[in-house]
Amino acid sequence: MKNLAFTALAASLLVSTSAMAGPGYLAATEGFDYPANTSIVGQNGGTGWSSAWQSGLTTAPQVVSNQGNTALQLSSNSDNAAYRSLSAAVTGEVLIKFVFSYSGVLGDNDFLGLWFGSSAGPNIGLKANCGTGACINDAFARTSGSTTQMLLNSNLQADTSYVLFGHLYKANGSNTYNRFDAWLNPSSAEMSNLTNPDASSSGVTSMNSFSVLGFRTDNIDGGTTVRVDDIEVSVVPEPSSVALLGISMLALCGLRRRRQK
Repeated sequence: MKNLAFTALAASLLVSTSAMAGPGYLAATEGFDYPANTSIVGQNGGTGWSSAWQSGLTTAPQVVSNQGNTALQLSSNSDNAAYRSLSAAVTGEVLIKFVFSYSGVLGDNDFLGLWFGSSAGPNIGLKANCGTGACINDAFARTSGSTTQMLLNSNLQADTSYVLFGHLYKANGSNTYNRFDAWLNPSSAEMSNLTNPDASSSGVTSMNSFSVLGFRTDNIDGGTTVRVDDIEVSVVPEPSSVALLGISMLALCGLRRRRQK
């Protein structure tokens, strides 16, 4: 009876993990739980990172008090305003979620992008008024610099917290990342099933893996500040890894049965 139960468990695990397409597993987190009014440089909390935070700014961004918590505040401009290395390189589908808000008055193309790999890689974040003033949407996703897509209904308001959620992946058999779907304040169902994105950016990149995340800021001036909190990076297992896990479980089941004969 125990052998039958173990076999059923292994088979169930194989089916359930093979079907997993939404949340994946949590690979890295950062809640910026550091003392307020301190530099982000050298801070080493959270999980899933191989290094502390660094910054390309002469005066690095600070951790500040924010609505009862602490958050990373950015108010100066750099392609590498703040960045950090993951503990392992990511090659497959990745999900990103973070909370952000701003204070002040947004001008055209006030910009904060969370980037993957480098500041020229895929980005998701704030790009005020479609960048040019052509529309009132303020949130964007892009696979590369020429493939920016604005999120629908993203006319953001000052001092209001928003959740940005993105799904970066290699579509249609591509060996490099070429699709970035994004949601503003997504529902639980949208995050679980990856349905109804507010924007989908498609464009060829040369990036087939990444191990660094960072923030690029531009045109953040005139008293405008942007705050970021509660970063979560999840990885969707590749089919080969999932199949190997299931096969390993079944092999263990067979070994257990042989030993008990």
